[in-house]
Amino acid sequence: MMLRCPVCGANVDLTQLQLDWGVEGGPRCPKCLERVRYSNAYGGPVAILSLLVAVGILTLFRVHTYVVFFVGTVLIWIPVSLFLNAASVRIKPPTLRRRKPRRRTFFEWLYEREALQDLFNKRPRP
Repeated sequence: MMLRCPVCGANVDLTQLQLDWGVEGGPRCPKCLERVRYSNAYGGPVAILSLLVAVGILTLFRVHTYVVFFVGTVLIWIPVSLFLNAASVRIKPPTLRRRKPRRRTFFEWLYEREALQDLFNKRPRP
């Protein structure tokens, strides 16, 4: 499947995307090496519709216990959502979007706060 890179505008095959591992990982465009992410066209409506289908199935079976209703909704919601996402890709293909930078976690902030400060300016002398 060919998708257009939002940064450089090049047509990129999904198999050509470079994958980085780790916390900062993810797919990169092979031409401009910018981080991108997949975006389904109907992500929100598919999630809501699959939730309504899961609730409808459990009400058809007349489930009255709150715990069973909640757990059953989650268990039915996931496969229905996967199926509807796969079906919606045939209607409108996914797009690539520029990936936003990751926010620092609390522990990263704490580590930087507790790190030793530079005592001397390390600029080279002229």
